[in-house]
Amino acid sequence: MENNTIGTDVNGKLQTLVGQLAEIKFEGMVMYAVMLCICLIICLEGYHIYRLVLLVTGFSVGYILMHNLIEMSGAAVNAEQKLLVQGIAGIILAILSTTMIRTGVFIAGFYFAKYFLAVPVAQFILSKMDGTVAYPKFLTPVITNAIGLIAAFIFARLTVEALRPAIVILTAAVGAFGLVNCFVHMIPVFPIDISFMPGEGSFIWAIAKLFMTAAGVGVQGIKGEE
Repeated sequence: MENNTIGTDVNGKLQTLVGQLAEIKFEGMVMYAVMLCICLIICLEGYHIYRLVLLVTGFSVGYILMHNLIEMSGAAVNAEQKLLVQGIAGIILAILSTTMIRTGVFIAGFYFAKYFLAVPVAQFILSKMDGTVAYPKFLTPVITNAIGLIAAFIFARLTVEALRPAIVILTAAVGAFGLVNCFVHMIPVFPIDISFMPGEGSFIWAIAKLFMTAAGVGVQGIKGEE
C-alpha cells in the first residue's frame, strides 16, 4: 500500500512538472538566479560559446513558437502531447541553428529584436496612440507588431553580413538584456526586501542594459578571425 502511495505521489509530481514545462512556467527565485548567471556568461563569453547559445536560442524559438501556434489554433491536446510537439519543434530549430551558423545567427537576431526591442517600442507607441486614433483600436497592435517584425527582420538580416562582429554584439546584447530582466523579475521574490529598487519600466534598467551590452562587447572584442 505504501509503495502504491509513493508511486502515485511521484506520478502526480511528474504530471505537474510536465504541465509546467508544456505551459512554459519557469519562475521563482532559483530559476531567475540560474538564468541570471547564464545570461552573465553569455554576455561576457558569448563568442566562445556561441554554438551553445545558438542551440539554446534555436530550441527556445521553436518551442515558444509552437506553443503560441497551439494556443492560437485552440487544438485539443493534453500536456504530454503539447510538450512533445513543442520539444520536436525546438529540436528542429536547434539543429538548424548549430549546423547552419548563419541561419542560427539570423534566428537569434530576429528573436532578440522581436522580443527585446520591438515589444517595448510597440507598447510605447500604443500608450501614446490610445484614444487619439480614428481607426479601430484593434488595428493599433497589428500595425505596431508589424513594424516590430520588420525592424526585427532588418536587424537579423544585418547580422548575416558580418558574422564575427554580429555574434559578439548579439550575444553581448542578449546576455545583457536577459541579465537585467532576470534581476528585475527577482526583486519581488528576493529573500531580502529590495522593493525600493526602480520598477520594471524604469529608464534606469534601459541604461543598465546598454551599459552591460557595451561591457560584453568590450570583454569579447569584435576583431579577430571568423
